[in-house]
Amino acid sequence: MRQALLIAQQATDKPDELYQSLQRASVIISGLPANMAPAEGSSIIFHDLANHFGIADPYLEEKEKYTRLALQLYPSMVDYVDHAADPLEAALRIAAQGNALDLSVIEGMDVDSLFTTLPEIEWAINDYSSLKEELKTAQSILYLGDNAGEIVFDRVLVERLPRGKVTFAVKSGPVINDVTLQDALQSGMDKAASILETGSNFAGVPLERCSDEFIQAYSKADLIISKGQANFETLADEKKNIYFLLKVKCSHIAEYLGIRIGDIVLKKQLK
Repeated sequence: MRQALLIAQQATDKPDELYQSLQRASVIISGLPANMAPAEGSSIIFHDLANHFGIADPYLEEKEKYTRLALQLYPSMVDYVDHAADPLEAALRIAAQGNALDLSVIEGMDVDSLFTTLPEIEWAINDYSSLKEELKTAQSILYLGDNAGEIVFDRVLVERLPRGKVTFAVKSGPVINDVTLQDALQSGMDKAASILETGSNFAGVPLERCSDEFIQAYSKADLIISKGQANFETLADEKKNIYFLLKVKCSHIAEYLGIRIGDIVLKKQLK
């Protein structure tokens, strides 16, 4: 419901239209299966309201803005990693912290603070040693992207992964502020990895909605890095070699993982 209001506010400031948008969302929610991943339900609401207002990409300006702001920090983030005692771990920390750039959760964000508070961050779940070992032999790495702006933080990490072995997955169309091909190109991610669209314009990675090309890459990947909470919601039951990298943003996921809202996580999926 909060997300429905945020989407509507991109199109109008008229109270009656905002109220009608919440009514539309409530009708949709009442008809969703109880076991549907929140990321899927949120996507259905997004597309309904985007179509209702005739705006293909309601968050376009915000996505471009936060990517520009993150790019201004990019040289400092690279320098931070270059001078860290463990550059790969530092890059993972940066990528996890960047997961706070989620316009479906926050309104306005001090991007600078995400970087300046890095030394204070501690992992709530940390399977780093396992990931570091597996990266030595992985021949194909699939990195599942999450949000625009945040992708610049991801780029810092991708540039520390085995060169030429990383494919970065983006959405095939706008959904909330999830990263698309356009956002990936703006961030410079194409300089660090191959870019692949999922074939879906839904948040997370609902595999039944993805293209055959993506499913093939997903199936063949030796190692998958799944970024963000929506990807976790849709893949938490998958039996694959997945490392979930995210910042916890809601009480349900916090309770599921046994940690707190705001914690950062690097969690290996149990196959």
